[in-house]
Amino acid sequence: MSAWNAKIARVDQPEPGLLSLSFRADGRNEVLILVTLPGALGLGVLDQRPRGATASPAVTQLRRHIEGARIEAVEMSRRAARLSLTRADTTRSLIVSPSKPYGAWWLCEADGTIVVRAPGAPSSVPAEEEHLRPKSLDELRAEGALVLDAHRSMRRGQLERLLERHIKRLSKKRDAITADLERAANADELHEKASLILAHVAEIPANAAVFETTTWGDEPRPIRIELDPRKSPTVLAQELFKKSKRLKRGLDVGPERLEAVETEIAEIVRARDTLGDASPNELAIKLEALGVSITAPKEEARKRRQAGARLPYREFVTLDGSSVLVGRGAADNDRLTLRVARPHDLWLHARGVTGAHVIVRLTKGQSCSAEALVDAATLAAHFSDLRGETIVDVLYTPRRFVHKRRGSPVGSVALGSEKVIAVRIETGRLERLLESEKKAS
Repeated sequence: MSAWNAKIARVDQPEPGLLSLSFRADGRNEVLILVTLPGALGLGVLDQRPRGATASPAVTQLRRHIEGARIEAVEMSRRAARLSLTRADTTRSLIVSPSKPYGAWWLCEADGTIVVRAPGAPSSVPAEEEHLRPKSLDELRAEGALVLDAHRSMRRGQLERLLERHIKRLSKKRDAITADLERAANADELHEKASLILAHVAEIPANAAVFETTTWGDEPRPIRIELDPRKSPTVLAQELFKKSKRLKRGLDVGPERLEAVETEIAEIVRARDTLGDASPNELAIKLEALGVSITAPKEEARKRRQAGARLPYREFVTLDGSSVLVGRGAADNDRLTLRVARPHDLWLHARGVTGAHVIVRLTKGQSCSAEALVDAATLAAHFSDLRGETIVDVLYTPRRFVHKRRGSPVGSVALGSEKVIAVRIETGRLERLLESEKKAS
């Protein structure tokens, strides 16, 4: 019989950086907590199990291996803690260590082979044999409340930093939109300069650096136009026309985008100032409701790496060779529309029903051909709740007019401008498109 005389009944990870092992010892039910947040490594025993998130796949795996095991010894150093466990004559060690963002744990065989480890944990276990010292049950009972308080303080600090990072990100977005609007105010001036260059192109000397003339209108005024000696006046004028057009497009959607960002910043700042002494779990729920990601950047990067080459879309090819991307699900729809698609691509969706986001890949300045539009609309209808209908209304608009409103459901977007095509589903066309799907390599 071990000095602890404790048998593990349940394993949980109620919050990031907090592992809890419910056990029975000395005729009482207690909970051993292991805190692994950076700077807050600690062990303690509580009377009540901390509540929080449901078990992740990794924790479920850990449960299968150690629930029912007996705790033979608990040891701890400044950088790691180790639990010696036995079950059915098998001895294993559960080792925990603090690391960014939420710490790490490993379940190892007696020979050091890793059975299961936390997501993102290094492939090797920290070597702490010479520094580990035993911890008694009574000692950990005395430290339980302090260890839990330390975790809550560190976790709240993490969440508050994520909130501030989100506010800074929104502020940068607001500043960028404001700068775009300020530049867009020069759109008419650029258009006027381009027009004057073309009107006087025959008078401009070759390789000239500047050109002086007078403006048109009721009150002409002198104007000095800087040229680029490396470009012909005609080419320069066309570039100015394009830049003017691009800036004017920004004026169409910029004020709405700026108002939305400013409103979001104001709401989040107001909520931040009223959070008070909310627990980390309550704070996390409130932040998620505000649209703030509560996943540390390092953890987000790990999840992206873990996702590997999986694409959020299926790819089809139209008769004219255009690429059409179709979202795989609600979350994939968001990723396809907001991260993959470019502003000049064409966006489509079956009208008024749940369905896939569809993107037609276009180059800048390229228009979508009529055939490609019908092909894409056919796919939007097929991958929607109206599959099987003969005629389906499909919305389409350039991607730049598609926006995500704060707090909107996954896969839900708002349109700043839209057109509708009533597409008749042709069996031959649909079969050709489905056969054109590019398979993931």
